Amino acid sequence: MHFAIFFTALTVSDGLAAEATLGQYPLCEASAALLVACPDRKGECLWVADNEQGKELYLFPVKDQKLDSGKQSNFDLHLRGTEEISDIEALAGVSGDQILAFASHSRDSKCEVEKIRHQFGKMSLSKAKTEVVDTLLNKNVTCENLVDNNDMNASMKAACDMIDSADAKATQIDDDRKKSKLPKEEAKEAAKKSCNAVNPYNAEGAVAIHDSKGKTDIWIGLRAPLLPAHPSQPAKKNLAILLHMKDLTAYTFDRVAFLDLGGRGVRDLSSDATSIYVIAGPPEDRKEPFELRRFPKSVLDKTDVINTELIQTLPSSSEGLAISGKTAYVIIDGDKGKDGQECKVSAGYKIVSLH
Repeated sequence: MHFAIFFTALTVSDGLAAEATLGQYPLCEASAALLVACPDRKGECLWVADNEQGKELYLFPVKDQKLDSGKQSNFDLHLRGTEEISDIEALAGVSGDQILAFASHSRDSKCEVEKIRHQFGKMSLSKAKTEVVDTLLNKNVTCENLVDNNDMNASMKAACDMIDSADAKATQIDDDRKKSKLPKEEAKEAAKKSCNAVNPYNAEGAVAIHDSKGKTDIWIGLRAPLLPAHPSQPAKKNLAILLHMKDLTAYTFDRVAFLDLGGRGVRDLSSDATSIYVIAGPPEDRKEPFELRRFPKSVLDKTDVINTELIQTLPSSSEGLAISGKTAYVIIDGDKGKDGQECKVSAGYKIVSLH
């Protein structure tokens, strides 16, 4: 029964807790997580996005590192009509008052462009208002529009070449589908299979890094594409791409970093005082164990490939991550289904003890 909610009092000493149900419909396809203040400022809440819900987020109280997974409340993003942020896949906290919600900027499963995914929102908790930034709403997600040419060093050029190559292949798949003489469903399924192998641009992680001077850096983690080989370390292959946002006025980037995640891409990012944590999963849709990894914040300024420490494996479809002290909250995707009344598969969560 999908509406049966179980609250388990989990502590740090529990290590990896058994997977439990998280919330209830319409939260099904959990896609991102962030631990920040609750809207009423009375304690912390785990904020969860659902990639099928573009006008609200879902909140769960957290106290003493325990998650009340059954006490769900909905946070209205105050977006109307076509303003919704379609396919929210990443959340980041800029300040105690402002949260960022990023659409994936990806194509759909058959490689068709969905412009409504080309935007992100800046939410003010005190004003209960969301400003939508849609600088790519009518543009393609290619490096011509993602990166200023003045910032095109060798590393950025390597990332751009891969992003643009994958986009060109995805465009060809979409064109072939539209011109296909196969029955519509057969053409659609063929396009899905091809698109899953091409892995065009898909951003599923975001993390805010605050320095002692009050400056905040936002890094976006790509699920796809992967970089086949590093330009100056060719032995390092199939690397995940991190892009640094130039500022919050547009979806544009001025720096890049490469992560060795064992051939996986980024499914979410989080941080503590010294480290960046990553959920690493396959760039394509594929059932296999995901991984929780981390690396020091300090290495983001280096040009070499960033090696990551494996903490442990995670369930397939782990999509959201939030860190608090020595506790990691891992959010697991479910399935909305088609009846529109309850989840076909409920979202879930695990709590992982960090050492």
